Amino acid sequence: MPTPSVEANTVSPRDMLMLRLSIVVGGILISLFMIGDLQLIPPELAGSYITSRALIQLPILAGLLAFTFAPQFFRFAQTAFLATVISITYANYYLIHVAWEQAAFSFPYEGTLLYAFFGFFVFGMKFYYALTAMLISSVGFVGLMFLDPVYGDRTWMNAGFVVGSLFVGAIGRHRVDRLLGQLEEANEQLVGLSTVDGLTDLFNRRALMSESERLFALQRRSNKRLAVFMMDLDHFKQFNDHYGHQEGDRAIRIQADIMRQVFKRQTDILGRYGGEEFMAVIDGEHADRFEHLAGEILKQWQELAVPNEDSPDSKVLSCSIGICQGLATEFDSIDEMIRRADEALYRAKKQGRARYVMA
Repeated sequence: MPTPSVEANTVSPRDMLMLRLSIVVGGILISLFMIGDLQLIPPELAGSYITSRALIQLPILAGLLAFTFAPQFFRFAQTAFLATVISITYANYYLIHVAWEQAAFSFPYEGTLLYAFFGFFVFGMKFYYALTAMLISSVGFVGLMFLDPVYGDRTWMNAGFVVGSLFVGAIGRHRVDRLLGQLEEANEQLVGLSTVDGLTDLFNRRALMSESERLFALQRRSNKRLAVFMMDLDHFKQFNDHYGHQEGDRAIRIQADIMRQVFKRQTDILGRYGGEEFMAVIDGEHADRFEHLAGEILKQWQELAVPNEDSPDSKVLSCSIGICQGLATEFDSIDEMIRRADEALYRAKKQGRARYVMA
């Protein structure tokens, strides 16, 4: 039976637009930094600085932006975000090294944190990718500090600040992922409450009709066969009155279990139509298969032989079934098929119950 669920991994066109705009904004920020930094750094560093920013970092962002249009982007998005953050970060490390080697200039390290946090929270890197970025960036920065005492007496204090800040960012990403996971779980529970019958774990009537309409439309487009089963427990009122509501609920659950055993395909739509009445909507190639399935339901009730002493018929609980089947294009709507199946169910009741009738 198909299960409606929250599509957590679905990315809307609006989300994709926001991601691409974020990448563009990242490029604009780097360009703005260039305007400010070129006024602060020694003139002899201008060439190296422009090479790092304009010929390495901006093309990396442009490559990520181009990759968002690729069909396989969603499969490799997290890896692409990680590679982008690490590449730009290490390009910045190289700029810090060159600035120290060429002019003994202490180039600011804040870009390391900005790039990481941009990846963690704007790109939406998952925790383990964020943790990987944090470790690789931290190792690179500490290694750079061993190579060049860029910040003098504050070198190791700054190194500790960078590593600590990256760690805090990764933990923050973990908290965000955890909250999003809890929200997704809550949404799935709400979907379940709104679509599943609490007693039987089958679709409730609203979800049953929605899924049935969907399958009908699909079969109609492809001109394929469809069947609607309407099933009702015979003399259920007498059973409920004699044995009590708890046993009545158990009988309803038995019917649901039998349906799950008979209608086994993932595409079969099973639901509680109301009270002791059930419905199944399935596709298939031959009417013989539908009759076989109906016979299996009746057989299982016969084998269970649940007593129903107040029944005027067989003294055991049974089920009557009405079936409407045919090419979906032969019907105006799923409602017409349900109406015909219900009429067939009525005829099965009139003919003595514990049987099926094909519309």
